Amino acid sequence: MNRKKTLWTLIVSQIVYVLFVIVWLFVAGMSVMMFDHPDAVNDVTTWLIFSYIVIYPLGLLAALIAGWILFSRRRYKASLIWNCIPLLWIVPLLGFLAYANL
Repeated sequence: MNRKKTLWTLIVSQIVYVLFVIVWLFVAGMSVMMFDHPDAVNDVTTWLIFSYIVIYPLGLLAALIAGWILFSRRRYKASLIWNCIPLLWIVPLLGFLAYANL
């Protein structure tokens, strides 16, 4: 991929990722409800899912920084790969929402 296509792909995708922070705020706020059941506090799976939800901003920040650093070093393919990190949170969320609406 050439420089111009990579540049526009990074810009557009990262704007979309930042817009998903609004969705993440709602999901993170509601994820506290996973601990309503008294046994959930001691459940490892609940803590793993909660941690997975809460670390979205760290994944987003890593993707933003690494993507632009690699882009500036002319490693366009690597920058696009790093730019896909937030999809690890977005795709399952969209899949869950699609499943819930069926």
